[in-house]
Amino acid sequence: MQENMRQVASGIDPESSDLTVPVAMARAMGALFIEAKRSENVDSAVAFLHETISATLRRFSDVPIACKKGCSHCCHIWVSVPAPEILHIAKIVAQRGDAAIEKVRAAHEDTKDYDFDTRYYHPHPCPLVEGDACSIYDARPKACRFAASIDAAICYRTYRQITNEGVPTPAPYVMGRDVYGMAIAAGLRHAKLPYQGYEMNAALHRALQTGQAEQRWLSGEDIFAGIHRDPQDIFDHPPAQYLYDHAFPQA
Repeated sequence: MQENMRQVASGIDPESSDLTVPVAMARAMGALFIEAKRSENVDSAVAFLHETISATLRRFSDVPIACKKGCSHCCHIWVSVPAPEILHIAKIVAQRGDAAIEKVRAAHEDTKDYDFDTRYYHPHPCPLVEGDACSIYDARPKACRFAASIDAAICYRTYRQITNEGVPTPAPYVMGRDVYGMAIAAGLRHAKLPYQGYEMNAALHRALQTGQAEQRWLSGEDIFAGIHRDPQDIFDHPPAQYLYDHAFPQA
């Protein structure tokens, strides 16, 4: 695991065709998720994931984007988050007390009836946004870390249903989101844990309302059963299966 972690210390170059670093990331995540099952705690795995993504994002420093603090247009749409990140965020929200938990419950009530396809047409602010800024910025999930646009005005019009323009996201951010999504899923699958992405409001509400949610999920209980999730299995996507086969050839 230490060798795999060393290989990804500078992040993944999503534009490279070399599989060495993505494979190392998948293997590191697999080992960390197995350790999480032993320790009944996902924090080390999530921290490593976020540190590595930060290293990747530093590679994009010369890619112009319009995103900045106070720009929260993309914080009104469906966000897919894997269970470890949900469980990590739930602990942060729980520490903030009843008011924070109630905001999650209220957001869930307003969005619970919308699946992946219909949620887009019902924008609703993320319950973790305060004053148009993310209140858990350092712990924000992978999906939010790779959300980027070169034109905030287009984001405003699109995410508020004024127009139907495509958000102009720079290619490195799209590719980075995808390669990390595959590496996380591969690691979870290797650890024999569910690898799906769940709708954030519903999954966060479920985690907050479930006693010992983290321990129960890591022990194999499907505490997120019935919650809307990504409609397509990531391993139906050939590159994801290809990465998994290379990372864990004996699986």
